[in-house]
Amino acid sequence: MKYKLTFIILTSALMLFSKIAMADPLNQYYLGVQYAVVDYNEQGFSKSFSPSLLVGRFGKKINSNFSVEARMGLGVQDDTKFLPELGVSGLDASLELDSMVGLYATGHINFTESSSIYGVLGISRINGSAKVPQFPASKSSRCNNDGSYGIGADIGLGDNVALNIEYMQYLDKSDFDLGAIAVGVVLDF
Repeated sequence: MKYKLTFIILTSALMLFSKIAMADPLNQYYLGVQYAVVDYNEQGFSKSFSPSLLVGRFGKKINSNFSVEARMGLGVQDDTKFLPELGVSGLDASLELDSMVGLYATGHINFTESSSIYGVLGISRINGSAKVPQFPASKSSRCNNDGSYGIGADIGLGDNVALNIEYMQYLDKSDFDLGAIAVGVVLDF
């Protein structure tokens, strides 16, 4: 049901904005790169994990207020925490994000040609692995898909270059969630 609702919302938004795109023939593409620090919280654990991702973005501006983009991310650094829940004396647990892919619709409120605030809505797929370093055979991998949403700002440095800051909620499941704060750069061409 959750995926059907996300699909209906995205389809409706694309249909609405496709009419707007006909009136504004802006055909600009953009590339971006972000460094994202992730916050992973799981029910039953006293601590959250903060691995990091390097995210590449490629998008097309349909008009000055709407774009669609694809993202791909790779894990840069895992995070290890001491978790008392794993035993009497407690053990370390490690979380690593292996990869992330997603497709998003982005609505912009522009202040200048290269500065804006924006909202993001889309779907993400994230692969990650968890392990207890003291027991190498304990490694388990998981892949999750979910609707994603976020907010960000592009701060123009020139006509085609902007600094970027963003918060994304990539996964929001009933037993865990995964959000990220990212900084990066965006180049229009």
